[in-house]
Amino acid sequence: MAINRKDYPNKVRTNLSANNEFNRFLYIFKHNAKQYNGIIDLSEKQWGKRDRIKFAEMKFLEAKDQIENSINSDATVNAMVQRYIDTLPEGNYKKNRMSYYDRNVKPSLGSKKISTIMPHHIQTIVDQQIKNGDSPRTAKQAIEILSPALRIARANQIMFHNPCEDVKIKLPKTKKIVSNATERLKIVHDAIMSLYAHDPFYRAFFLLALQGRRRGEIINLLAEDVILDQDYYIIRDTKNGEDQKIYLPPKVKEALLEFISENGILFKSRVTGRKINTVHKQILKIREIAGDWFSMHYTRNLIVSAMAEKGVDSIHLSGALGHNDPNTIIKYLSLNYTLGSRMASEMIDDVAIIVKEEEEESI
Repeated sequence: MAINRKDYPNKVRTNLSANNEFNRFLYIFKHNAKQYNGIIDLSEKQWGKRDRIKFAEMKFLEAKDQIENSINSDATVNAMVQRYIDTLPEGNYKKNRMSYYDRNVKPSLGSKKISTIMPHHIQTIVDQQIKNGDSPRTAKQAIEILSPALRIARANQIMFHNPCEDVKIKLPKTKKIVSNATERLKIVHDAIMSLYAHDPFYRAFFLLALQGRRRGEIINLLAEDVILDQDYYIIRDTKNGEDQKIYLPPKVKEALLEFISENGILFKSRVTGRKINTVHKQILKIREIAGDWFSMHYTRNLIVSAMAEKGVDSIHLSGALGHNDPNTIIKYLSLNYTLGSRMASEMIDDVAIIVKEEEEESI
């Protein structure tokens, strides 16, 4: 039976109207360019008008919510990726993910039904990016974005396999073996302190890097997030989406006191007054003293390896680098095979001594 809108002339709220008796209600709304409507019939309820309206509003919102949150088999890749993106915390990570998708995945896959996506579709995107000059790690972002979206589709029984699991990409080894980490840490520290003895700006910058901070975390650090009187600072918009409270070392604090302002970006360009874009020249100066192995990101490998040499537990190593998953530390920490094998040998020797003593006592 067709619905005649003229039978429901009384507006209750947006997309919901009632007949003159306020015992039948009509809802009409659009979602993803498709129109939905329905009748809420309360003509047999012996309720007052106010109660009927309240109940009708509740049923309308339930129906609307169910439709807006349901996933049908015709859902596109765009729609499912958007569902994944919506789960991410606001910040640069979310923006970068969406930007990458819009540039590299959406043009070829965005309008396709997600149920039709096969491994070769994704493999083609990855291979083409590498062919165009992108690194394998950059190309891998296609998988990192599509895989959680496809998992959502699988959870809703739109598909029964995640095709990303069959995409092959060979990533180069990036974990750098850090030998004599404590010694190298001292070399970098001394280079920073000597080169920038009279330049508190870059002294503070590189001492923060040596503490394990990422380049972006330092560049985006705000003056108001440095709590000098309590010796800590806050890193916001981190890679894992959490605000992190970090200990402020005395040497960094001493340097900051020479140039910190009340608010705004802490490390501003001396030329433009805006956030600095690069510290390449300063890195080269440190490299001249420390060695060609030095880089900003290498300091993260360096500090955790030096801490590990001192016997610091891995949970604290993860905290130093700002990880929320302790297993991530494996990417940065070089296993000390020499120390480990020596400890194993010492244990064997200890056991041998105990066995010998027991044999002598039994004679």
